[in-house]
Amino acid sequence: MKKWVSLAAMLGIMALIFFLSAQPGESSGALSESVADSMQHSGAADLLLPAWFSANVYANVRKWAHVYIYAALGAAAGMTASFWLPDWTRSRQAGLAAAVCFAFAASDECHQFFVPGRAMLFSDIGVDALGFVPGILAALLVLCLLQRRRKNQ
Repeated sequence: MKKWVSLAAMLGIMALIFFLSAQPGESSGALSESVADSMQHSGAADLLLPAWFSANVYANVRKWAHVYIYAALGAAAGMTASFWLPDWTRSRQAGLAAAVCFAFAASDECHQFFVPGRAMLFSDIGVDALGFVPGILAALLVLCLLQRRRKNQ
């Protein structure tokens, strides 16, 4: 059961990323603006560094959105690798999960090339990696700790 739930979560996050990447530039920009405006009006911006809300606030929102959604993808990919390949070492599971996330991030950038108003920016893959690498490591660490806890009981 865990195998299928983790796979469904990973594929669901990939579908969400694909859907968001398929939005034309104007729609995507409007979404980023509304998120940034909501943060500023809600007071959430007060919790952040003043430099974060610079003249380029919308670009910051977009980059952090990449980090967070790819962290979720990394966590789901790490769990999927762990549940489907339990005989593999954690490092091999992490490597496979990272390869899957990297390949998906690269394909997502290629996909954006064909979307009006969007651009294929390979630098975004680096931003995505800032999310999926910690997501994978966190998921595998939690699974490792849970496994040790079960052994000690």
